[in-house]
Amino acid sequence: MAPKPTSKKQGGIDLKSDSAQISGSEVAGRDNIKGISGKDVNQIIETLLKHFPKGYLQNPGELDKTLTDFRRYHEQLHEYKELHNGVNEILISFEPFKAEMDRSNSRRELPKLVLLRDLWRPVSMCVISLLSWSQTIKFIGKPFQELEDKSKSGEDWAIQFSELQARINNHLGLNQYSTEPVAYPSIIQISAFQRFGVEIPWWGALTELTSSFSHVSSHHMNSADKQLRQTAQELFNLSNKALSNY
Repeated sequence: MAPKPTSKKQGGIDLKSDSAQISGSEVAGRDNIKGISGKDVNQIIETLLKHFPKGYLQNPGELDKTLTDFRRYHEQLHEYKELHNGVNEILISFEPFKAEMDRSNSRRELPKLVLLRDLWRPVSMCVISLLSWSQTIKFIGKPFQELEDKSKSGEDWAIQFSELQARINNHLGLNQYSTEPVAYPSIIQISAFQRFGVEIPWWGALTELTSSFSHVSSHHMNSADKQLRQTAQELFNLSNKALSNY
């Protein structure tokens, strides 16, 4: 292994001096970076010298790991924030649909199918938007995919939203590929439900799906918030170590 440079002009930087210096107007040879001028490289190094403790700068491996961790945590924060926003949009669009379901159950009144469809469509579109974005994630888990055999892979939140959205779409007859008629209850079934509380299987199934969707949405919103807080704390701890306590 070659001996470490002892001159300030060797390698461009003397990290052992009390005030490290950069020699020349440009960092020469191997210190040049494609697309960045020597002057820009000098400025970057001067910034590192100003803000990072000498111990990091004398240990390139540790410095590289620290900067890599900074980038990873920032990317995770961004993706968790996008997940939070996506689930929040789902919850907001879902509230009118859920409120109509709750109101109808409390009064033993079944809303018209066209109303249920109108209230559900915005929720379905928000889920589609989230699933489209979930195919691009890189730092908070495995991207969502629908495989050729109709199975799905990815994070739990993506798979669960996908499955529940598809089931409710099918139940309301919003699946363009389905040829089965919607089993919306007859007038006799609705009358028996209103007068005697006789269970309507179609309506009971929709109530269960609504409850499941509500639970999944709330759970994954709380989970996204928790991950945001944890990642922010990790980033703070890393910053504190790198810039204060090293």
